Amino acid sequence: MLVAFFILIIILLLLLYYELRVATSKLPKDVFRYYDFSQEKFMGRDIFVIKPLNHEDLYETAGNEKSGKIILYIHGGSYVGELEKYHWHFFKDIINDTKATIIVPDYPLTPENTYIETFNMMQPLYEQIIKNMEDKEFILMGDSAGGGMALALYEQNAELGNRLPNKTILISPWLDVRMENPMIDNIDDPILKKSLLKLSGKRYAGKKGMKSYLVNPVLGPTDKFKNIYFFSGTRDMLNPDAKEFALKNKEKITLHEYENAVHNFVLLKHKKKNIHAKEGYKKVVDIILDKKEN
Repeated sequence: MLVAFFILIIILLLLLYYELRVATSKLPKDVFRYYDFSQEKFMGRDIFVIKPLNHEDLYETAGNEKSGKIILYIHGGSYVGELEKYHWHFFKDIINDTKATIIVPDYPLTPENTYIETFNMMQPLYEQIIKNMEDKEFILMGDSAGGGMALALYEQNAELGNRLPNKTILISPWLDVRMENPMIDNIDDPILKKSLLKLSGKRYAGKKGMKSYLVNPVLGPTDKFKNIYFFSGTRDMLNPDAKEFALKNKEKITLHEYENAVHNFVLLKHKKKNIHAKEGYKKVVDIILDKKEN
């Protein structure tokens, strides 16, 4: 029985791996045609920098007087998956609507790596970015697992006394990989699978990571939270933890919750019948552009 159990676990991990680790990070052709795109290296990893044409190089210098907004975006994928095509469409829309520059790291993924290797790369990158941008507006964004990582990165840099983002926008964030909230089982989620999430979360955490806020940012310090925005739908099984955490810190986190919206709905406005996608996307743009909240 024990051998069969371990075989089942291995099969599930392989299914998760091949379901999410697809070669989806291929760039759309129009990225090169209509945007100023560069691919840098940082600690052996790719860093994608996308910005409107005719802007100065933001990754190497503190330029871009035209928009003055720099977004560090951490993509999701259950800590296993690479960038999807819808991420690139979302980046293009954000650049068109805000004229911001977006920095997208290709961070270490599980099962080859745990959160330790990931943060060993992401923390120095964060420090490099804030060092180079001087007084430019710094926006931290992320979706799903990337949203959880973004919040953990915020918490860590708050403890270190480093510069914090002017705004932090998290889309369908995964804040607790333990998945123990009893409300999760009440969610009719058409996208996510709890069993696969728990497996990838366990691999990401490694042997001792479950008690670390770098894995589960719901455990982290909140005293320096400021200008943090959550976007979450009620048909997303990550919603219960995100909502509970936002309400617990309601003076510091603004929760934008959308009835019947699915996981990562904000990124899917080009897909048909995606409820609240355009509404949620517009709200994200308004926050980036400092438009007054309704």
